[in-house]
Amino acid sequence: MKKNPRNDVAAYLPERCKQQIEAKKRRRFLKKVAVISAVIMSVFVVYMVINGILMNSPNQSPHLNPEKTELERESLRVPSSTASLAAPTPNLTGNISSAIIIGTGVSAHSSESILALNNAITSLRQDYPEPAYTLIGVNLTEQYTNSSLYEFTIKHTNFSSADAGFLVLYDAHSGDPYIPGQELSRISAVQAKNHVQEAFLIQSPDSVRVRYENSPDSARAWLFTVRKDNRTIITGSLDPDTGQIVSFYRPVQRVGRQAEPMIDSSAAQALADQCIIERNGVPLPIKMNIARYEPLGFPDESIAGQYVFVYNRIVQDIPCDFDGFTISVDSVTGEITEYNRRWNSPDNAFSVAVDPLVKRYEALYLIQQKAKETFPESATGLRIISADIRWKDMLSPNTMPRPGSIPISWKIQFDDDMIRAEQWPVPATGWIDARTGEILDFYYRH
Repeated sequence: MKKNPRNDVAAYLPERCKQQIEAKKRRRFLKKVAVISAVIMSVFVVYMVINGILMNSPNQSPHLNPEKTELERESLRVPSSTASLAAPTPNLTGNISSAIIIGTGVSAHSSESILALNNAITSLRQDYPEPAYTLIGVNLTEQYTNSSLYEFTIKHTNFSSADAGFLVLYDAHSGDPYIPGQELSRISAVQAKNHVQEAFLIQSPDSVRVRYENSPDSARAWLFTVRKDNRTIITGSLDPDTGQIVSFYRPVQRVGRQAEPMIDSSAAQALADQCIIERNGVPLPIKMNIARYEPLGFPDESIAGQYVFVYNRIVQDIPCDFDGFTISVDSVTGEITEYNRRWNSPDNAFSVAVDPLVKRYEALYLIQQKAKETFPESATGLRIISADIRWKDMLSPNTMPRPGSIPISWKIQFDDDMIRAEQWPVPATGWIDARTGEILDFYYRH
């Protein structure tokens, strides 16, 4: 049997020495464990520090949803700019076309005072719909007023590609169209909307839109459109200085409409007379001159139509040619479907009424001679339609006539074989001053 030498040596050591040796062994073992633990902890701390630095590094890409990342990149995509608009800002959403040039300061999001660009474009499209009009660019401006405006550049889609387009302005707060000069109107856009709702007792409309009319070819007015239940229920105009309703039109629904009228012409005229008094507050010096019934639909359709009444303003017992009213009445419901007030000339603009110095036959002779000189080949077919004494009161829009400047005249309407052969014949008209015999106006076209 082979013995372990170490056991032999230990057998001869005293007990106290044996205890000292075992104590030294335990101390060495504990030192080794402590050193190893310290090394492990140091490595762990270093790892955590290095990993934290890397996580916070600006060059480190976070783990994001790929679809979300693509959407965010799309929202930051900036369209190219042109010299006419300022540099674009990278705050647009993907549903705004990248072809639109976006000016500095234009945001896709609404703020406390500025309408979101998408909403402004929606308002624009109500007046300039696609695809008839193409939107080129948009900017924010305060050039025309102290308030912010969206300045859109648009063009007719079918025009030449070289067409630079034209500018239209919209209020950046309300989305309403803005026309330079409307701030000079006594009735503001907000007041105009209120007048419309009060005049027609409209409850909870979808929208009431107003647009200022300030063109040289028409009288100044607020044009309005009211929508309810996703359809236009009324359009019209009101005076920008007084707020009075000047005109309106209600579309008639033809689908499912009966064929025959429910009310007759006399009842319809009574409704038209009442409308004029209600809209103007007092009876006015007028005379009904034309009454007609207009069916709806095509000639081969049977749809109940409307009665149309034309009233002339009376001044010194003589009818005006222009001033007056046109009223349309629904033959089924009795509702006023159209109202047009023409009352532009002040009383002092009319001259003093006297008996005409130029007789009717003299006025006819003057017009017939003028017609023969204009179209000699049509002289044999010339026919007089009417010859009446009238005030020649049709003036250019936005003009104020001088006192006594509107003359009493003979209004003579006539036609010839060529005019009568037209599908929609328009009579020729000549005006003769009833005091001097001067030809004031002459319209005769082939």
